[in-house]
Amino acid sequence: MTAAAPDHSLPHITVRQATADDADTLVALLAEMDDALTRAATLDADGARKIMALMAGYPYFRAYLVFADDVAVGTFSMLAFCSLTHEGTQQAVLDAVVISRACRGQGIGSVMLDHAVRIAGEAGCYKIALSSNLKRMDAHRFYENFGFTQHGISLAVPVPKSR
Repeated sequence: MTAAAPDHSLPHITVRQATADDADTLVALLAEMDDALTRAATLDADGARKIMALMAGYPYFRAYLVFADDVAVGTFSMLAFCSLTHEGTQQAVLDAVVISRACRGQGIGSVMLDHAVRIAGEAGCYKIALSSNLKRMDAHRFYENFGFTQHGISLAVPVPKSR
């Protein structure tokens, strides 16, 4: 059997934890999610920094940046936590998963998810889950091709603001 030649078309991908200094980059990437480009952005860099400070209050809740040839092209957030199920074994939830529109379909998202799975494994998680808006059919196909399977159903209800 002959080893496959390396794929030189894929850019050099790196992933690192985002910092408050990355707020502008995170806001720009998150604006590329779904219809965010057609509606007014509500998150600015100051807001992103405040949210990241709140996230840091949890032991395993961080935002990450994905770079292709040293250019930020994606982001995701991940929370690892335990609960009373599975004897308290850690589990992970992905959120705010975005690859820049110009970079989709190049294999970058798969490298990003590989990295997220590795982080979850290092945290001792038995699973990694995510929710995706029903209208994101291309994203659903991508997640399924990666190996995610439907596990139940995600339901939500708005919570009234406290007075």
